[in-house]
Amino acid sequence: MKVTFNKARKPRQFEMKTRFYDAKKEAEEKRKKEIEDKIKNPDRVDFRKEIQMKWGRGDHTRTKSKKYALYVYIIILAIILYFILK
Repeated sequence: MKVTFNKARKPRQFEMKTRFYDAKKEAEEKRKKEIEDKIKNPDRVDFRKEIQMKWGRGDHTRTKSKKYALYVYIIILAIILYFILK
């Protein structure tokens, strides 16, 4: 039987698994799963998803409104500065 007191441990290896996020692919997989669920259970109604689809605003609408608000603020600021410096 061998007894060791000061045994040096080997360093752990660095293992990083690369991760990529593809929004289009994820949306496509989600839609594919929804279609498969509808095919398997045609009578089942998912009210939450129906409401989200009908009432939900798209992301492009939100970004468009943010850009519009930014332009309005810049114009208002320019008008105020014009009257102050006049």
